[in-house]
Amino acid sequence: MEEPIHTAVRLRFEINIISEFLLRDLAPEQARRELIAKSCVLLGELDDALEMIKEDSCKLSNIKAV
Repeated sequence: MEEPIHTAVRLRFEINIISEFLLRDLAPEQARRELIAKSCVLLGELDDALEMIKEDSCKLSNIKAV
């Protein structure tokens, strides 16, 4: 279960960096679009990692994941 946790932490960190950069409004429009797209991909990966953590946690507790 440790790997999905590390993955989730890394993804959250990467998303945070992109968000902070976008908030500064320094990038040209095309770069902003690419960063937003990358952020969406990372959010999907984070969702997958969190789902894995949930399933692993439920397995350890003998509870069915919903």
